[in-house]
Amino acid sequence: MNEEAFSKRSPAWREEKVFACGKINLFLLITGRRPDGYHELKTLFLPISEPRDELSFRPAARDAGVTVRCATEGVDPERNTLTRAYALYAEATGFAPAVDVDLVKGIPHGAGLGGGSSDGAQMLLWLQRHAPNPLSGEALCSVAARVGADVPFFLVNRPCLAEGIGDRLSPTESGVEGWSCVLVCPRERVNTAWAYAAWDREKASFSLTAETKADKNNRSSCQSFYGMNDFEPVVFSAHPSLASWKARLAEGGADIAGMSGSGSTLFGLFRDSARAAQVAAALRELKESVDVFGPFLV
Repeated sequence: MNEEAFSKRSPAWREEKVFACGKINLFLLITGRRPDGYHELKTLFLPISEPRDELSFRPAARDAGVTVRCATEGVDPERNTLTRAYALYAEATGFAPAVDVDLVKGIPHGAGLGGGSSDGAQMLLWLQRHAPNPLSGEALCSVAARVGADVPFFLVNRPCLAEGIGDRLSPTESGVEGWSCVLVCPRERVNTAWAYAAWDREKASFSLTAETKADKNNRSSCQSFYGMNDFEPVVFSAHPSLASWKARLAEGGADIAGMSGSGSTLFGLFRDSARAAQVAAALRELKESVDVFGPFLV
């Protein structure tokens, strides 16, 4: 297509840059497994401002479709949350603009911070802004849930209690507003499918005790769960260095320390911002194979 023809057919929008931020799980309880194989959860999602991905949307010189470019190893440019979100939105609305997306990953890939889900949500929001007949809020959330269980949360992007497979959301106050967060992102990665399978095996062997489960079920306040993550026993057993990073955050004075998702990121939340800065600086000085983010406010 020559430049003049493209100019006549190009949409009103021009290049647009957006940022996709991640989340941490203030707690994560696995409450059961459904007949379809999916696990039921109870978790509290907390959006975080660092790190973040950068997405650039540009009109493309073709009739329709999306092309994703990303230099990060492990991201398939043809099969990812961006292409899936685009396809499902087009299926629901018939809106399938020709767009190129450049994705620069700032959120470590596969670190339990929801970067892929956040990217998918940004694609849906971009399409929603430009569609001639955008979806209702309820329909958009339904499409988001088909992209991935965490994607609806990133449309809300505020603290939410999540249940079911993570798709039933109840906005809530986090109780840690104004606290400082420090993230430790080890270079080793934890495969989520492996983590669920390992949890299933441990539960079947009764290594995960009934007393622990009963204790969780009898507590009335969500805040009493903070820092608890049912993946930790199996993940820390296979990756003991992650347990040591959580311990360093706790020993450094974090009021809450835990693992996000199925790992491998550990977080520390501090009421004292000065203490958070000291801990972040001390962790960076170790110069070990981890990325340290923060402190930043939540």
